[in-house]
Amino acid sequence: MKNLLYIALIVPIFLVAGLNVDKVSEALADLKSVRSNRVLKFFNDNKSIKLTKRIKFTSLEKANIILFPKKKIKNKMLIVDSYRALQNNKNSIGAIYLKKGRTQIIFIEERLKKNGLALPKSYNKHILSECQIDPICLLADIN
Repeated sequence: MKNLLYIALIVPIFLVAGLNVDKVSEALADLKSVRSNRVLKFFNDNKSIKLTKRIKFTSLEKANIILFPKKKIKNKMLIVDSYRALQNNKNSIGAIYLKKGRTQIIFIEERLKKNGLALPKSYNKHILSECQIDPICLLADIN
């Protein structure tokens, strides 16, 4: 009987756990091009995540940034869906994923600069350096 009660309490928590779509939409809308006044265009490869707020969506070919790609794309900036994918894919400028039921948003400072992108100072807590996600980077700095 106790087990049934625990299951009845835990299952609803898992059902509502998901990305904070408003937080994600706001972060993506605040991502700006530094090199020009171009409007960034996104393509969402994961159709189950509905992002809307102030984000310009377009086709895969016309998009500047691909969200949550299902396959490797070499000539576009990517925002991936896991920390591991962020570490392994150098085309990814950031990652948005769930950890312990909370939405995590991470951008890599060097990758943003390389692609001429910037975020407002209010997003500093979401911006990491390349060395923070790649321990090999620290070894290179010693030499």
